[in-house]
Amino acid sequence: MKVLKVLGGLLVVAIALFLFVANFSAVESRYECAGTLSSSGAEQPSTIFLKLETYRPWVGLWSDSSGSAWVELPSQTVSYFGHITEAGDQLQLWGPSNKLAGNFSTLSKALTVDLGAFGMFGGTCQGIGADA
Repeated sequence: MKVLKVLGGLLVVAIALFLFVANFSAVESRYECAGTLSSSGAEQPSTIFLKLETYRPWVGLWSDSSGSAWVELPSQTVSYFGHITEAGDQLQLWGPSNKLAGNFSTLSKALTVDLGAFGMFGGTCQGIGADA
C-alpha cells in the first residue's frame, strides 16, 4: 500500500511538471511593422504583422531553436519560420533548407525578412496586444 502511495505521488509530480513545461515554455509577442516591401527593383510602403514565440531557457535541453515566428503580409501570405537562433540582440529567422531568411532586432525592433515571391521587407515594429 505504501508503494502505491509513493508511485501515485510520483505520477502526480510528473504530470504537474509536464503541464508546467508544456504551458510555460514559450513567450508570445505580436508586432505591427511598418516599412517597405522590395520586389523586382520596385519598393512600396507596406505594413506586415509578426508573431514571435521565444522559448524559455529550459527548452534548450531538447531543442536547438530559440523560438519560431509567423510573418503575415495581410491578404497575401503568411510565412512560417520554425527555427530561430540568437546572435546577441538579433534573432535570426531561418527558412526552409536552413536558409537565413531574416533578422529581428530585440533592441531596435527592426525587422528584415525575405517573403519569397512577395519580396524583401524591411521596417520597424511596434508591439501590439497585451504585451505591448
